[in-house]
Amino acid sequence: MVQKQRIQSALRLRLYYRDIALGLAMATVMIAPVNARDRTPTAEEKEACMGDVFRLCSSHIPDRTAITACLRSKQDRLSQQCRYVISGRDIGNKSSGSK
Repeated sequence: MVQKQRIQSALRLRLYYRDIALGLAMATVMIAPVNARDRTPTAEEKEACMGDVFRLCSSHIPDRTAITACLRSKQDRLSQQCRYVISGRDIGNKSSGSK
């Protein structure tokens, strides 16, 4: 009888630890940072690049992904503020996306 209770306790403990591990894994995934390239630009980032978008990449409006790719391809012609935004998004992606 005692051995049966020990086995049941061990199984419950095992399930308990499994549930904790699963919960921690899910929490980690849910709060993991989004790649800087993939996140929606902030109002300040939009403002910094708005002139460059209209001047250099207006044919890509309203496709945000295409606009960002266009701005990256023309970094040497960007305003200082927009170049800072684009390079910051690229650096954020390298640090959070590297393996």
